[in-house]
Amino acid sequence: MSTNAREKAIIRTSFIGIAANLILAGFKTVIGLLSHSIAIVLDAVNNLSDVLSSVITVIGTKLAGKPADKEHPYGHGRYEYISAAVISVIILYAGVTSFSESIKAIIHPDTPDYSSVSLVIVGVAVIVKILLGLYVRKRGKSLNSDSLKNSGQDALQDALISASTLAASFIFIFFNISLEAWLGIIISLIIIKAGIDMIRETLSKLLGERVDSELSKDVKKTICETEGVVGAYDLIMNSYGPDRWFASVHIEIPDIWTAEKIDLVSREISARVAEKHHVLLTAIGVYSQNTSDDEVKALRTKITEAVMEEKYVLQIHGFYCSMNDKTIRFDLVTDFLAPDPKALIEAVSIKLKTLYPDYTITIQPDTDFSD
Repeated sequence: MSTNAREKAIIRTSFIGIAANLILAGFKTVIGLLSHSIAIVLDAVNNLSDVLSSVITVIGTKLAGKPADKEHPYGHGRYEYISAAVISVIILYAGVTSFSESIKAIIHPDTPDYSSVSLVIVGVAVIVKILLGLYVRKRGKSLNSDSLKNSGQDALQDALISASTLAASFIFIFFNISLEAWLGIIISLIIIKAGIDMIRETLSKLLGERVDSELSKDVKKTICETEGVVGAYDLIMNSYGPDRWFASVHIEIPDIWTAEKIDLVSREISARVAEKHHVLLTAIGVYSQNTSDDEVKALRTKITEAVMEEKYVLQIHGFYCSMNDKTIRFDLVTDFLAPDPKALIEAVSIKLKTLYPDYTITIQPDTDFSD
């Protein structure tokens, strides 16, 4: 799907949510005021916060669609993450406000007065919110829109809240026990938790999350399908909005390739990755692999086995050995759980110098950026 088509689909879905929530909020407000039900009134307020969330989704999507410029060469896609964060704050604020009103209702209770019409309307609202939530969340997943996914999840929680309100009304009608204010507290806590979870998730994306394992493996697989490329390492992917990836990578190639050959292969890889995965490779580094010395290949195997025996070592790559100069160099990837990565590198270095005292061994520390 093109960027423009995705933008229009998100906006269209948001407007459907706006219309549905405005209608529900109007009905619930009237019912809540007439029946003196704090839970129904708070439910209506929650619908109004959903309307505001959808409006912010529309604004965020339009801003994210702005083309790249000199000040923002990577585009404006992260506006979608910012809009999702704003929606999360609104949801959290709605939860805190609801909690405050519920406490007041416990201190100064008001006896509810339900009618058959009000109960029917609340029941219909439950069904509408379930259908709306499932639709918006599904569209959010298909369009990779955090704002829509948050709105859809919020709508499903609203359905649960409305169903709880309906249950409380039946309890009052049949047992004359008013649980309105206490239910309001439970509703508020659910909303607050949802808001906090959404904020945490959105901030994590703004900070920069580890790329999805399936995507990184697929990109590396595509790179290694190129004739002559032995391996793909150090894949670093940065997201500047949903489906807007910029990346760099190291490829391992035969040490006999010319600069022209490397240039042609690099361009081929960039084009294939962009076409197949919609990832823009901004830089491709090179590791050279020994191709003409079987003794070096055997040495590489032995060193790899010795290094991988160490705890918290994940991988070595970029291995190259010069038998004439008696030098060995490679990158060593350590686990994020390693308590002291520098000490680990030093321990590996000492171990290899003991095993191969005739060689000058250079170890480049590396980070576990992607799977």
